Amino acid sequence: MEITVDRLELLSAVQDVERIVPVITALEILRCAYLTTEDGKVTVVGCNQEACLERRIAAQIREEGSIAIDATLLSSMMRTMGGDTVTISRTDTGCASIKGGTTAYKIPVMDAATYPRMEIPIPEHTVSVTNIPALAKRTVFAVSDEENALEMKCVHMTFSADGFHAVGSDGCRIADAVGDSKAFPDADILLPASSLEKLARLVGSKDTLQMGISGKSVVFTREDLTFFARLMEGRFLDTDQIMRCVKPCFTILTDSEQLRRALSSVRTVSGAQNRFSLTFAGAQLRLCCESEYGTSAMELEVVPLSGTPSGTYWYNAEKLLECLRAQSGSLMVELAQNGMLLLRTDALTCLQLAVREPRPIQKEVPKERGKKEKAVAGKKAA
Repeated sequence: MEITVDRLELLSAVQDVERIVPVITALEILRCAYLTTEDGKVTVVGCNQEACLERRIAAQIREEGSIAIDATLLSSMMRTMGGDTVTISRTDTGCASIKGGTTAYKIPVMDAATYPRMEIPIPEHTVSVTNIPALAKRTVFAVSDEENALEMKCVHMTFSADGFHAVGSDGCRIADAVGDSKAFPDADILLPASSLEKLARLVGSKDTLQMGISGKSVVFTREDLTFFARLMEGRFLDTDQIMRCVKPCFTILTDSEQLRRALSSVRTVSGAQNRFSLTFAGAQLRLCCESEYGTSAMELEVVPLSGTPSGTYWYNAEKLLECLRAQSGSLMVELAQNGMLLLRTDALTCLQLAVREPRPIQKEVPKERGKKEKAVAGKKAA
């Protein structure tokens, strides 16, 4: 194999591969970037056990072939060497010669014939999707981190003629995001959140991808990129049924950034119990947190829309803050039965369950003071 490619294009492709390959793996070759000549171009491949990335770059091909080079090492060399182009060739001694500008490397490589390249299917139907980074931001944060709940570590995507929704849930909250795509054949898939998160790091918010489902996999393509991910089998929480059962008691209007800043400020003293209270009273929304570190409170002016706002309810501070970080603009806050809280924007609806009121803070009495009080009590009793 002997190829000459643009150094910066190769650097971009290998950096993308770095985002895919596993850091720790028993199969050492999976840490490699696999380069192979195909159709007059060089395809740069990176895989893990769940997903695979392929990037295609233009090249001058003097000799066809394939090579597998540690992705982190290759990326580092592309960053530090000079020149506009780089030439990579495979020697007979199991090494690679890499030359660019005034720099030349000779490094050992792995047997490319043993690289477990995934066979990427060609979906029968595809649809254009955009703004993948925003879709990931609005859903991935809400998935479960429990190892024994594999389905809940996925983003649940449902497709129909009206478009599609992506949902993440850990059982105590739901994040339901509206996708940009329209008119897709009915489908229902579980995409591992880790795969969606990796895809979001590979593309920009304005990139348009073609998305297709084939059997137990999903494929996203762009002119120079193909991303393939395995789908999870199983049943996801019926979030649609849960949402239909929610009956708001009252609704207020506020600004998501304003509420996020207020909660960020108040939660600084949340302590071990990590809980805070929301008190609804007319046009006032009061956030309060009390813990072993002290008390913090803040009041916001809100706009009542329906019902009569009243009452105090408790929530997990960190989980609710994650919901607010994923939202922007005007925010409708709805309180439903049992303290269920709905946060709605045009692009995302979050449901947060209430928690129990935290235990009262027990202030310890100094030992010396405690002894004196006991002695006084004893004398009185005598």
